[in-house]
Amino acid sequence: MADTKKKLRPSMLFLTGAVSLLGLYLEYALLAAERFIFDKSYNEFTITESVTHWIVTCVVWGFLGLIIFYVASRVYGFDLTKKDRRPTVRGLVVALLLLSSSVGVKYLLLGGWQMTLDFKQQGWFQFIFLNVYRLFEAVLLVFAAVFFQEACQRVTKIENEHIPWGGALLALTWGLLHFLTSGDIIMAIFYTALAFFIGCAHLAAKKNLYISYLFAAVLILL
Repeated sequence: MADTKKKLRPSMLFLTGAVSLLGLYLEYALLAAERFIFDKSYNEFTITESVTHWIVTCVVWGFLGLIIFYVASRVYGFDLTKKDRRPTVRGLVVALLLLSSSVGVKYLLLGGWQMTLDFKQQGWFQFIFLNVYRLFEAVLLVFAAVFFQEACQRVTKIENEHIPWGGALLALTWGLLHFLTSGDIIMAIFYTALAFFIGCAHLAAKKNLYISYLFAAVLILL
């Protein structure tokens, strides 16, 4: 592990986290290309065009996620999954409390469960692809939180795994950017809090990537 830390410097960890995050915004480049191809905005897309957009976006995000995973784990030997770690009962309780409160706030803001509203608005065919799209989004968000957390711990040399550095950075970047992209202050505040929760859940899960991803996916889908 000592050799790995020398190779995977904090600067590279920050960079990898930033790449994970910026990868999400490649969607805007796709939207610009689609606007040129279809000669219409995203809100005017037909069912086929919307599904095509989600599929292409998932392919781009999935490919980027695989590259990040390969470089981190295979090239640098960074234990990204930490699958042998098991969260404590206390950690799970904390994560579940955060999850339930966040889902509750989201329910109040949207006026219902997001999946229910999406199904009514989109229909079953679009509903399936939309939620697959969100699952891919969750992957890159969790990756960003993971690398930001590790980078901050190495820079500060504070190994305390109760300080959600990754969640804080994710909130200050992806979360706050919703003020610019959504135009809705209330929802932007919520997504900032959601980003922070993802980082907290990662620590509550003892950095087990699979459990961290499960919490993030549930929150994003519900």
